[in-house]
Amino acid sequence: MVIFALAALLLNQNTMSNHKQRTLALASILQSTALVHQLASTGQCNPQSNKASLSSIVNQSSQIEEIFESPQDLKVGLDSLKIILDSKTKSMQNIMLYVISLINLEKKLMKQSQLLAKISSEIEYINKQEFFEINHSNSIARLAELYKNTLGSLNPTIMVKGEQLYLSNQHTANNIRALLLAGIRAVSLWKSLGGKTWHLVLNKKKTLQEARDLCANHLKFAE
Repeated sequence: MVIFALAALLLNQNTMSNHKQRTLALASILQSTALVHQLASTGQCNPQSNKASLSSIVNQSSQIEEIFESPQDLKVGLDSLKIILDSKTKSMQNIMLYVISLINLEKKLMKQSQLLAKISSEIEYINKQEFFEINHSNSIARLAELYKNTLGSLNPTIMVKGEQLYLSNQHTANNIRALLLAGIRAVSLWKSLGGKTWHLVLNKKKTLQEARDLCANHLKFAE
């Protein structure tokens, strides 16, 4: 009995708290939208965060530590979360608008069983093929097409603001759509962990401290 009790204690110590999981899932939403903003404004974005967010689309786990390897995979999202919770939201206006739009869009998607089935089927197909990395232009184009043919049919569509020079570039446009799909995945994950918009107000200080602690942690989640 003592051995089982000790094992349970160790398991609880190694298990990530629900609030920490929600903070990471929220950072995942913000990362997708921050990367969209980077691409639309500059034509470039953080490559590690971009790959991590795109990879999350085809990862069917419900555990945040199995979807992302470490807080470094969510660096852009955690940095964005800290800025917003520090009440420095003026520079994050477009990013926050995308977040709100994604939350509303995900709610509509959940009522569309055919679209959900189509997304699930396509993701299964992508997982079976191993020809390209998830951040390869072919993979990104496929994810963008999936977004366009499913979420793109729901109103109102998300209007991305930025420089026309970059928005008119096909690869950049594809990457933006793929990241919006990653954002929808992140919203679903956040909600499945009990995420609510009012948490941002009531749990602001706790979430901010959690984000700061996670940014200072360079270990992998498994460690």
